[in-house]
Amino acid sequence: MAFSDSRTETPYSEFDDSPGSTHNLVVRLVEAGSRVLEFGCSTGYMSQTLRDRLGASVVGVELNAAAAELAQAHCDRVLIGDAEELDLEAELGGERFDVILFADVLEHLRDPAALLRRVRPLVAEGGSVVASIPNIAHASVRLALLAGSFRYREQGLLDETHLRFFTREGIEDLFEGSGYVITHWVRRRIEPEETEIPVPKGVPAEARAWATADPEATTYQFVLRASPSDAASQVQAWRGKLAGLEAELEAKADELAGAEAQGAEMEALRGEMEALRRAHESLQRRLLGERAAFSQAIAAVEEGVYGSRSWRYTAPMRAAIHGLRRLKP
Repeated sequence: MAFSDSRTETPYSEFDDSPGSTHNLVVRLVEAGSRVLEFGCSTGYMSQTLRDRLGASVVGVELNAAAAELAQAHCDRVLIGDAEELDLEAELGGERFDVILFADVLEHLRDPAALLRRVRPLVAEGGSVVASIPNIAHASVRLALLAGSFRYREQGLLDETHLRFFTREGIEDLFEGSGYVITHWVRRRIEPEETEIPVPKGVPAEARAWATADPEATTYQFVLRASPSDAASQVQAWRGKLAGLEAELEAKADELAGAEAQGAEMEALRGEMEALRRAHESLQRRLLGERAAFSQAIAAVEEGVYGSRSWRYTAPMRAAIHGLRRLKP
């Protein structure tokens, strides 16, 4: 990381030339022969590489006076002071730059958007801003947070001098809100176990799978190139509208899924009601049939009793008994 200030006891002072390093990714986004304004140039190790490999000329900006003194050997000149407070127009006059470089610097600033807006007039025609920015959404940070840990460190993703933290979406918002459109994305990828943040023990496999499923979960640092654009605010507005439409579409999909579930439930209830109706009709027909059969049985009994010969022969006796009952006082 290229940033150093008075709070750093030992400034970063070496170029990381390992394959795929952030430093090498940054250099690849700078064209040969470029005039570069490098913020946070530290001891000038990045400036030296830009000069030696690309034939670039570099003006550095550095807060740490001791580091700035060393950077003088590799830069055309070095402005010493807080980049957020320096009068850049007064210091640089009419100078314009093909590349304005923020190698691991923006996350250290109080208001990075304000500085990006201030340097916009310093970008030459066809020029760009190149930046490297740590990804706070790296899987190692996610897993540590799941275990309830967020501890600052001397360097890395949770560098104790970081004032701002970014994800890809946050970087897009930062640049588009400051008048730039990002044209190139490059990534330095590191597996969770390879960072300075220990992966907590005992993290459930399901949680780990979820935390590492995001395509950016292994992105340790974003390296990007952005060009000034008057349409950047429109891009940001449309991105916001798109995000809103996606959220609305997702909500509608959930509603539709809920409606389909309710429809299936209603259909099941209709089926149950139809089955009950058929059962009720069958029971009603059975009761009617049983009632008819009972009536027929009663009629047959009555016919068997009242139509019998014994009933007819005993009729005078029943009449006499009935008469005697009426004569009793």
